[in-house]
Amino acid sequence: MQPKNILIIIRQAPYSTLLPVAALDILLTAAAFEQTVSLLFMGDGVLHLLDKQNVANTGMKDISKAISSLELYDVEQIFYEATALASINLKTEALVFQAEALSINQIAASIENADHVFNF
Repeated sequence: MQPKNILIIIRQAPYSTLLPVAALDILLTAAAFEQTVSLLFMGDGVLHLLDKQNVANTGMKDISKAISSLELYDVEQIFYEATALASINLKTEALVFQAEALSINQIAASIENADHVFNF
């Protein structure tokens, strides 16, 4: 059976909801079943790529450790919306994870080419 091309989009800021945790669970499950998985951070979701996330007193799971270990699951396609960084006055040097910037047109093409898209 041919692996599916799965795109997971995280739009929620860290610790705002449980949706990013659910997105990561789906991503890890799909990767464990040898599917081709890409992860895209858009909007406030790019904040997951910053260092020193403060999980204290949120009662939520810190997903930054899991994101940094995605290479172990053969998840090598990690992207972020280029304009999202600019909109919150961040430079790429602030990112702690190796991720590739995508333009809106590249994001549209990624969505078009995916077999399944999960939008969180």
